[in-house]
Amino acid sequence: MKKLLNFIFFYGLAFGSVYAYDSIDEALKNGVSKGDVIFYGDYQGLNHGQATSIGNSLATYSYLGNTGYLLGSVGLSYTSGFYKNIRAAIGFRAATPFWDAHKNLSIPAIPNIRDSGKGDASKDFFNHNQATLAESFFEYFDGDTNIKAGRFIIPNEWINTMSDGIWIRNRSLTNLMLEGFWINDYGRVAYYQMTKFDRVNPYASFGLLNLAAKYYITETLTLKAYTFFTPKIFTALGARIEGKYNISSFFIGGNVGYAYSFEGKEFYSRYKHNASALDAKIFFGMKFFEIAAGYIHTGKDSGWGNLDIMGDSIDPFFVWGGKAIKTQNNGNLFYASIQANVQRFKFSLIYGTTSFGIGQRQNEIDFSTEIGFTHNVSGILNILNTHKNNLSIPNTTQINGGIRLYF
Repeated sequence: MKKLLNFIFFYGLAFGSVYAYDSIDEALKNGVSKGDVIFYGDYQGLNHGQATSIGNSLATYSYLGNTGYLLGSVGLSYTSGFYKNIRAAIGFRAATPFWDAHKNLSIPAIPNIRDSGKGDASKDFFNHNQATLAESFFEYFDGDTNIKAGRFIIPNEWINTMSDGIWIRNRSLTNLMLEGFWINDYGRVAYYQMTKFDRVNPYASFGLLNLAAKYYITETLTLKAYTFFTPKIFTALGARIEGKYNISSFFIGGNVGYAYSFEGKEFYSRYKHNASALDAKIFFGMKFFEIAAGYIHTGKDSGWGNLDIMGDSIDPFFVWGGKAIKTQNNGNLFYASIQANVQRFKFSLIYGTTSFGIGQRQNEIDFSTEIGFTHNVSGILNILNTHKNNLSIPNTTQINGGIRLYF
């Protein structure tokens, strides 16, 4: 029973095979293969301010300008069943634009982030290869210990990109999960963005190391402490408490997190002062919907610095939104959101206001929906708008989406 519960706990395995096989052939035959094709388009209008690049890293980068493109993208993946305690996965994604509003638009290169590109689509699909390796790994699991090596996604408050590295979790101690991961390269492979993979630390071969301990006060109330170590760039310490309680058919919960970053010398870290981030969120809902409200505060002198070197998942806005809180000092973001997931219909609506610097402000509204026309065909629509006339973060309207076919 313990092994079964721990197996379920490692929810990343829940989408793979439940059984372990004594034969490699059986493990391969009972693997899971998936694929999708999407016809995707993006429009971005610059309402105020100058076309510019926002952010210092791949995780926060976006070119803000008047752009539009259409492209096609296909993804394929296969995950084997477990052969005894081991399984493997491999995936690919390819994309190519077939229309650019500005074929000769030159997207500038940024050292250690991306190469230069031509055409509007190169702002999001800026690796020169039109096909790239997606999530691919070897994995070991024995009931208490889970080890994954290769390219994968790590669910973490400070990561929303894909990683090349090693990830280890162990829950052999009662009510305690120990976790650690080491990352060398990172990038993004998704229907809305494909990048090349760059070293997370271009100044040292050590890469990035994370160590964490998560204590289960109850199965739905947890306390986590963690550290990030990236030589020359930054060292961070953080903690988070999360809780969720069921009341009849409803649930209510919340979380609070704080992290402090000791930034390295300015030449390496790009910041003169140390950085920090405080975030809090409360939510309420039932099976099909959730209403939430939250707050994020970043440090006075350096914002949250390099904490988001690989992205973040505490910012409620789309990966291509929320630039003010991601990049500005002394940020204060208040937001509210509503999400629903009813059979084949999903949507989310988020509104937030961010003050930053001295008396500056930008507001943002994001709408996202996915409608399943059939079990294998869905439509996707995302709308983003930032407003308040401010040259620090230009005002934009962005609309993107498409038709996605699963097989």
